Amino acid sequence: MWVQRTPEEEAQWRTTAEKEARSQGLLIGVLGWVGAVLLVSTGWFVSFRTGGAAPIIHDGTFWTRLPIFAVLGSPIIFIARRVETRKSLRKDLARTICPKCDTPAENNACAACPCGATFVPASTVRWVE
Repeated sequence: MWVQRTPEEEAQWRTTAEKEARSQGLLIGVLGWVGAVLLVSTGWFVSFRTGGAAPIIHDGTFWTRLPIFAVLGSPIIFIARRVETRKSLRKDLARTICPKCDTPAENNACAACPCGATFVPASTVRWVE
């Protein structure tokens, strides 16, 4: 059964959602940075716009290029972390549920459900047995 959260529980839910969004954003940022640095350091250029990869010529060995591209690629972590954190938090806040029939949805708070009830933000209700 779905019951209303207290204001303290809603604040705790928001804090938890922000923490999870930050950790997810950081994970995506680090994975993107590692992938980009390794690809460029090994001599490959990947274009996400065209969806292709092409070898490029660099001077030196992989081990001399790795620290250089690691430093040059470090903004990837910050940009991806920020974008993914906002996206994850926006998705969590958009989540809604119908307390009567347990139907999940997004971006339709206060809309009518086919069962006759009204969708509510998931942050305002919790499940109890």
